[in-house]
Amino acid sequence: MSKPALVSIIIPTFNRAHLIGETLDSVLAQTYPNWECIVVDDGSTDGTKKLINAYATKDDRFQYYKRPDSYLPGGNGARNYGFLKSKGIYIQWFDDDDVMLPEFLNKKVLTFNQNLEMVICSGSYVKNDLSHIKNIDVSLHTSLFKDYVLWRAEILTPSVLFRKSFLEGKVLFLNKIYRGQETEFFSRMFFKLSIEKFKVLNTPLFLYRQHETTKSTINKGYFPKFKYSQSYIYIHNFKRSIDLKDKDLINHCFQTLLVYFFASIKNKDSKTTDYIYKELSEILKSNYFKVYIMFKSVGNVLIFLKRSSYLVEKQFQDIRL
Repeated sequence: MSKPALVSIIIPTFNRAHLIGETLDSVLAQTYPNWECIVVDDGSTDGTKKLINAYATKDDRFQYYKRPDSYLPGGNGARNYGFLKSKGIYIQWFDDDDVMLPEFLNKKVLTFNQNLEMVICSGSYVKNDLSHIKNIDVSLHTSLFKDYVLWRAEILTPSVLFRKSFLEGKVLFLNKIYRGQETEFFSRMFFKLSIEKFKVLNTPLFLYRQHETTKSTINKGYFPKFKYSQSYIYIHNFKRSIDLKDKDLINHCFQTLLVYFFASIKNKDSKTTDYIYKELSEILKSNYFKVYIMFKSVGNVLIFLKRSSYLVEKQFQDIRL
């Protein structure tokens, strides 16, 4: 009997020695035996290295790497370096605080056939103590790209098992993105992907931790680097939506960009303001000239005054392209 295909599990980590052990234990508990687990340390100052090396000593399927200086700090560089070191037929990126259920790899690998490039599964949102919150819905209603951008299909980092050959030669995770790294990456991977190239398993196969303190802090605050990253993602998805001629997507992206634009002015985030103003103006000029004239003139005034206007915002909220 031939040996099962090798799966490369890539886990970037940073100061998660108190959590990653649970993640690695769940890898050990997989019913699918042929895997390698590549942990890329993004500069931890806790006991991460010692912990991972203890696992590697007991089981050589675990590998510990320190992110080299040639890769920029952050999860993106660690994920990309892990891909470089991988030897598997399949690639599974995973987070250092999440947990695989025992059939996580097995069910996804067994679903693959020669035509598929990726298999997508569901999971469960859980609290820090792994108590259940709700299942993650990845069922599709239209297309993979559309349902993902509209967040009808809640596809997360652990959700997707890729065929490595599909990823080779492609730009992977962008270092310029500080928030929504997976959103940017998946948006590119899912765009115009034919239905014959992927399979969705709406079966919970992993536990996805939601850290309430971090989540509430991010939701309440305004972080310029995060907003710039999100604006970058929506600008490019706006272009893709126009290419698809999909009105739902076009207006979703347009309205979201307007929200980011007005918020950036209120928060004196000139970098994001200027970026959206320039990029959105160019897109509107080529495709929706009347709206371009309106946005260009009003936007210019708001930027000059360095403040937004409720009446202006309300007026733009009613626009449909």
